[in-house]
Formats: sequence, structure tokens, C-alpha cells
Amino acid sequence: MRFSAGLASLLALFIGASASPAKLGRRADSCACGYQDSNGNLWRESVVSDFTSDAGALSVLSNDWDVETWGAQHTSVYMQNVAANVYNYNDALGLKTSAYTGNGQTDVAEIQSHRSDIQYGTFRMRAQVPSVPGVCFGFFTYQSDTQEADIEFLSSDPNYYNTVHYTNQPHTTQEVSVDGADFTAFGDHRIDWLPSATTFYYNDQQKASINQNVPTEPSSFLLNVWSDGDPGWTNGPPTSDAIATVQWVHMYFNSTSLDASAFDSACSAAGRPAACQV
Repeated sequence: MRFSAGLASLLALFIGASASPAKLGRRADSCACGYQDSNGNLWRESVVSDFTSDAGALSVLSNDWDVETWGAQHTSVYMQNVAANVYNYNDALGLKTSAYTGNGQTDVAEIQSHRSDIQYGTFRMRAQVPSVPGVCFGFFTYQSDTQEADIEFLSSDPNYYNTVHYTNQPHTTQEVSVDGADFTAFGDHRIDWLPSATTFYYNDQQKASINQNVPTEPSSFLLNVWSDGDPGWTNGPPTSDAIATVQWVHMYFNSTSLDASAFDSACSAAGRPAACQV
């Protein structure tokens, strides 16, 4: 969940409309004909971020992601994104909401993809959700408050360790309890965003699909851990540091910057290798 369409618009302007197709994505020559997912969908581009790399999570992060530093006043507290709350943690990437000191401000964490031209794809992360009550951990597409698809975990949910909220904004949500799951252990979470529906998976098993309010606009991708003390959502703020640990994010997608014709030409020039299976 994001709070301000205006902030998103300003960020999009700052990032820029697009780069040249030759510089987009992370296609190696062997994947010049794209990426085919387990449902047979073919995606033209990829961003693959392995935060367990020897290079270190922050070094990997800088290739494809921005660390957010915006702040906004909420009903009970001022919520401030802090760069230091995105950090190398347990040989992976840590995203943290700091323990609340009672000073009227929560220090939170958010990263946003460099790309703001993503339009449909399959988006996966391997992560461990926070166990300290009082935060929301989000993994989501974002263009505006009405063009957004979310996976969100609320650490104040009674069964937070196996409860997840899948949403197309505005407010089309399925709350799902996954029998036998423990989200505080590392697990794989996935959004497949297609024109007809967003479909959600945990450890490669489909858990929900939503065909209302499906986003249609080119978007960014974000991860965050935040709290504003709202008793109707995050609760909190947390009384000790609440940390999500992310080992990797894999995104396979189409964009408005690489059309089908240019993609086909690049595939042909590479000798038309088989699509990479993802």
C-alpha cells in the first residue's frame, strides 16, 4: 500500500519516462526470446535481484531499485522513510520499521524499482515476514491508489504467521489463511498480473485470484515495511524493531518501452533460442 498518488507521479518524473530498449531489462543472450512462466505466459524482460550475493544486498539493490526517503503526516504519527532502515541483514536485505520512541514519528522502509514502465508480468520474492506486532509488510505494483496490486502481511493479525491479504486497489481484497504455513520462515510469494486478473501464489501453490479492479497502467514495483498506528490496519507502532528479510526478488514482465516488434527483432538476431523457463 502506498499513500500518495502525487508522490508517485513526482517519482516517475524524476526517474524519467524510459530508457532505450537496448538498455532495458536483464536479458542475457540465452534469454533473448523471453521468459516463459509455469502457466505458459511469455514475458519479454526481467529484473533479477539476488540479495544473498557475495556483493552484498545493498550493492545488488542499487542496480535496479531506489531507496525511498519521503515522509508524510498520518492521523497519529508522522511516517518517515529512512534510508538506513534498508540494509544488509543476515546475508540478505533487511527492511525495518524502527521501534517507536513515542516522539510522534515512525521510521520505516521502502524500495521502489527503477522501472516505472512495467505492464503485466510475474513477480516473485523469497522472504521472511516480520513477527513483531504493529507493521505491514508489502510487495506490490504501484501506479496510483487505484492502480495497484498487493501482497500484504499484517504482523498484528492474530494468525499473522499464516494470514496474507491479497488486494487489487481500491479495496478488492481476499484475506487468506494458508493451512500449515509459517510466513516467519523463508517462503516464496508471487503475483501474476495479467489483463484479466491478478493471481497470487505461496510456494508455487495458487491461493487466490482477483478479477475486479485489475491494474491496467504502466507501474513501478515496491516493497515496504511500515506502520502509522492505524488501529484499523497496521496497529502499532511496534515497540521493538520489526524486520522483513528478503533473499531475492525476481520479476519477469512486459513494458511500454519494449514493444512486441522490437522484442521479436532481438529474438531473431539472437538466433531464436528457446524461451527461458521461470
